[in-house]
Amino acid sequence: MTTTARPRRGTVSGAAAGVLLAVAGLAGLAVLLVALGALVPGLGGLLPVLGGLPGYATLAVPGYGPTLVVVGLVAVVLAVLLRRRLGRTGTVVAVGAGIATAALAVVVAIVVASTVSAGGSVNPLTAVAPTGGLAPPDGDPVYATGPDGVALHAAVWNPRGATGPAPVLVYVHGGGWVGGSELGNTADLRAFADQGRLVISVAYTLATPTRPTWDVAGPQVACALTKIAALAPGLGGDPGRIVLAGDSAGGQLAVSVAYHAASGTQASSCGGVVPVPRGVVVQYPAVDLVDAYAHGTDPGHPTVSDHYLLDYYTGGSPQRVPDRYRALSGVPAITPQAPATLVLGPTRDELVPPEGVTAFAEAARAAGVDVTLVRVPFANHAYDTLGAGSLGNQASLSVREHWLDRHGW
Repeated sequence: MTTTARPRRGTVSGAAAGVLLAVAGLAGLAVLLVALGALVPGLGGLLPVLGGLPGYATLAVPGYGPTLVVVGLVAVVLAVLLRRRLGRTGTVVAVGAGIATAALAVVVAIVVASTVSAGGSVNPLTAVAPTGGLAPPDGDPVYATGPDGVALHAAVWNPRGATGPAPVLVYVHGGGWVGGSELGNTADLRAFADQGRLVISVAYTLATPTRPTWDVAGPQVACALTKIAALAPGLGGDPGRIVLAGDSAGGQLAVSVAYHAASGTQASSCGGVVPVPRGVVVQYPAVDLVDAYAHGTDPGHPTVSDHYLLDYYTGGSPQRVPDRYRALSGVPAITPQAPATLVLGPTRDELVPPEGVTAFAEAARAAGVDVTLVRVPFANHAYDTLGAGSLGNQASLSVREHWLDRHGW
């Protein structure tokens, strides 16, 4: 009589082992693709089947890079444990996942090293598990009314722990001039307020296909600056220490308004003299609109251009309305009187090409402006918005915080 051998208690059956190894292999493959997408900029062109992989990878690294390193390590351990059951196949998966994880770990380490060299810091444990994070403002009053009759709000986060008049950080939101609101990036704005700043995020009229706002949005931001300077003492702020900040489209507006205010050429929608901010802090700012029109694409979707954003904002192409592009771009606004400026520029930005940002920073430096350009490696546009506490978010916040502290703002 023959008997059928049964798996010993505590061992994994062959089928279950195969499933677990497949999961480990897929995890290792995902880590490998992200690492390759970051390390090989031209991968999409070489391997069309992967489509927009580099774009997605340069969002995944600052958003979930440390998390994926942990996933890769788990895949390696699992494959090693299954080697006894599955032999050579387990070894192959373990080695492959190990190589992929090591490559991605190097990418993450480079981002961390770049952050530290710029004065920032990263908590690895927090970066492994980023959160959503919302921080409603302490108030959201109306500061003006747009030409369409829509109220313009200024969200306020009161300073925490300030012992005297607090520095004032005025933030201009991004969104391609067609979207977003003063209530975006609230976790970051609360974080700045928690460090003892009066933080105010301002709305502006958004562009539509039939209503360009190239001559509206900037004067509205200037109006907000004028009113904030007058109201700051009553809110606990120091009107002599105002910093204007912005991301993407908001970065363009922040640079344009601050630099034109410094040269006395910035109009305000509510009249009065526009105060000159002490500093400017911008991320991936659209300071070269002609270059963005020619080369900017949606990250991960290289067939989708950002022409429509600039068409809506300016009312046409650089060829059709060249004077508007010149009036809005960063380099023409540069004068030696421009305020100290911090620019964070992701090196793989597909929406706002990094070449234009670098050219602006170099031109400003040549004119005598105190400009600090921090390049964020392996990062795409909006790299810092994929979760509070993510690698990119910590890098962005800590570098900006360091620069502001160094200047006493």
